[in-house]
Amino acid sequence: MTQEGVIKFQLDWQAGPVVACAVRATLGHWRDVLHAHGLIGADPARYGGIGFGNVSCRCRGGFLITATQTGHLRTLAPEHFCQVTHWDIVHNRICAEGPQPPSSEALSHAACYDAHPDICWVFHIHHPQLWRQAAVLGLAATPPDAEYGTPAMALAVSDLAGKAHLPLLIQMAGHEDGLIAAGHSDMETGTLLLNKVTEAQASSALRR
Repeated sequence: MTQEGVIKFQLDWQAGPVVACAVRATLGHWRDVLHAHGLIGADPARYGGIGFGNVSCRCRGGFLITATQTGHLRTLAPEHFCQVTHWDIVHNRICAEGPQPPSSEALSHAACYDAHPDICWVFHIHHPQLWRQAAVLGLAATPPDAEYGTPAMALAVSDLAGKAHLPLLIQMAGHEDGLIAAGHSDMETGTLLLNKVTEAQASSALRR
């Protein structure tokens, strides 16, 4: 597996003020909930201490996403979000603006919004148990050779998201412990993730 948290796409980022988005507080709430469950964070014992996990929501002119390397923060402030305004998956390019650059997984988030017009929320988390049990739990999976932050991963996510019923949950097989959920609403997307994590933990306990 390659190093986590490193931006691989071509980034055209314009530093600017806090991005105005009506649902930024809701997005921040879910990010902090997922952080409290250990699904987003930064751990010296995992991935070389690099932060993992990110969330986004569709907004006018693109989508709002957590900034790169904010996983270590317990809670986020308005300046920890970035607006992605344009993207080109095939040419591996992201255009964004805001106080900080976007997450290294911004291309996969863009792929979800491109693939399904009803997707308005995308949550990317890391959970070893759920990732390992993806096949048992019937989750769709991207190819193992599609690495995070690449056009190959984004195109694989787009293909699966375009065929799925919402809400959806995908194992990112080429991204260690990584999963991506998407849905119409924040509640259905977050609830799906938390329920699947609970299911995976229960299944692991039964096997001991």
